Amino acid sequence: MIANLPFSILGNAEEWDVEVTARGGGIAGQMGAVRLGVSRALVENDPAVKSPLKKEGLMTRDARAVERKKFGRKKARKRFQFSKR
Repeated sequence: MIANLPFSILGNAEEWDVEVTARGGGIAGQMGAVRLGVSRALVENDPAVKSPLKKEGLMTRDARAVERKKFGRKKARKRFQFSKR
């Protein structure tokens, strides 16, 4: 459903046959990446469809990324267990 959203907005799902391989991340992240890739491919094929896709928010990349691990800590924010005694 999420991956087909660009086609449902434009109403041209019958014209395209898409095969995608996504790796890494989770299911939701992969679906978002597929949706963005399909949207970009449609815009590259026909630049006139960019404005309806952009209005629906399909041309925006999710910029969130994993925070780097800091030294002296277990992960980015998690600390080692504190022992009082």
